[in-house]
Amino acid sequence: MLKIRVPATSANLSVGFDTLGIALNIYNEFGFEKSSFDNVDAFESKFRTNNLVLKSYKRFFEYYNIKYVPVKILPFRIDIPSSRGLGSSASCIVAGVMAANILSGLNLKKEDLLDLCASIEGHPDNVLPALVGGLCAAFMAHEKYYYKKYIPSSRLQFYSLIPPFELKTELSRSVLPKMYNRCDVIANLSRIVNLPSAFIDGDIELLKVIFDDKIHEPYRYKLIEHSLDVKTYFKDYAVAISGAGSSLLVIGDKVIELDKIYDFKIVKVIVDNNGVEIYEC
Repeated sequence: MLKIRVPATSANLSVGFDTLGIALNIYNEFGFEKSSFDNVDAFESKFRTNNLVLKSYKRFFEYYNIKYVPVKILPFRIDIPSSRGLGSSASCIVAGVMAANILSGLNLKKEDLLDLCASIEGHPDNVLPALVGGLCAAFMAHEKYYYKKYIPSSRLQFYSLIPPFELKTELSRSVLPKMYNRCDVIANLSRIVNLPSAFIDGDIELLKVIFDDKIHEPYRYKLIEHSLDVKTYFKDYAVAISGAGSSLLVIGDKVIELDKIYDFKIVKVIVDNNGVEIYEC
């Protein structure tokens, strides 16, 4: 049996809407083995119908037009909370595609699976760091995704602030405007070009200034109760909505001693620089 471990991801990183993401050491693990028929009975009942891991697994065979291999899928460990902006859907997509890649015998490189994974997810900012790890920036050109991976400084301290409530991506996207002011777009562009070097250098003062999004966060903070109070409390840190929410990502150069603020659970996390990993078991 294959065991596939996929890290959580925090997308957008404030100014990098739908383009930036970072992998974190919270994991979902799934088991896969060839079978005479598809089997997801080990999942909770609500995840058996339209199972995203199986759906992504099947999509691989359709995409490459190769003979299908039925599979039994087991949820070994599910630590990434769903609908919290930590890439739970991306973990399912990457796990399913990676399993199909191996069980089919194609054995493509991880980076070669980006286009397929992003086509299932709809954007690359979660699936890319889930695949390759680290801090990632991606864009599409000529119907293909291109990306760069960066390794953030070990001086930076990362925290996921996870609330007890979900925020569906559909709702979080629905509040965004159809058009943007040119000055706001320029403000984001001028910050995003400096973001990778700030992470690499561990320059928290620069990151605090960079984390001032105009494109999505002003509209999404309103959906997350007490999120602006948390941001104000951590004024000495760089704070962003994690993905579409409801979690927040807090980055600094000082340790946070609290384990909870308002209803947000504070979880110390580390950047995962490896991405998805495969084991035989």
